[in-house]
Amino acid sequence: MNNKEFKENLKKYEFGLLTAEEEEQFEEILEKLDEYQAVLEAETTGSLKKDHDNFEAERKILKRSQLHAYFRISLISLIVSLLLLPTLNLIAMAFNLLP
Repeated sequence: MNNKEFKENLKKYEFGLLTAEEEEQFEEILEKLDEYQAVLEAETTGSLKKDHDNFEAERKILKRSQLHAYFRISLISLIVSLLLLPTLNLIAMAFNLLP
């Protein structure tokens, strides 16, 4: 049964124009659709919960990575600043730039 036939049968079903056999077949189709809908809703709800759990885990991983990056940047800045001053003093002494 395609979409057009389904719509026609639905209208006939609403107005009571189907024969007893056609009505019984259409009700079976509607029951199947209800079952399909329930299965789809259950899967969708489950996947949304999984997505939420994955989001929380990803957020924690991202936060940890961000903290590690901040630590590395701080450490590199400290090392550069500690090496820069003696290096500049050494260059100044080598070229007699200090008074």
